[in-house]
Amino acid sequence: MRHANRVLAALLSLALAVAGVLLIIEVVADRTVGHAAVVAWKTAYHWAGRTTWNADSIRVTSAILIVAGLVLLIAELKPARAARLPADPDLAGTAGIDAAYTRRGVAAAIRSAVTATDGIRAASVKVRRRKITIRAAAATADRTAAPALREPVRAAARQRLAALNLRKPPAVVARVTPRSR
Repeated sequence: MRHANRVLAALLSLALAVAGVLLIIEVVADRTVGHAAVVAWKTAYHWAGRTTWNADSIRVTSAILIVAGLVLLIAELKPARAARLPADPDLAGTAGIDAAYTRRGVAAAIRSAVTATDGIRAASVKVRRRKITIRAAAATADRTAAPALREPVRAAARQRLAALNLRKPPAVVARVTPRSR
């Protein structure tokens, strides 16, 4: 949501800047020439003067704005993706030190530990706040040997997580598939 926030903020600030420049142009044009220069604001002004709050166009516009606001509010209330996983430094006298690993760094560490496991050819790792998902490819095409590698893969991942010393280590889920022929 962070990128969407940046885009929305840029669009809003651009719209406000354009509206401000148009307002200045219109005020100067009205004072000097006596009519609108860019926007026919007098037409909009007269329309607003004769339109009541109960008009269908006002109700529809209000409903659309309320729904858009609720969608943005719900999107903002969703917790942000964990960009960093906090770790406890294991050095003496490290009070006040904020140590953390990026999700990409944890994924790389887990991937290297899993691919170092005998019988594993390749692995992909997805790190989330509470769960690490490992998809490993066995070096053998034997369908009975691949499930037997699941526990060694999980053990290698847990051992690497223990070495990283994360404050709240995520659960490890592993899936091992046989090599395709």
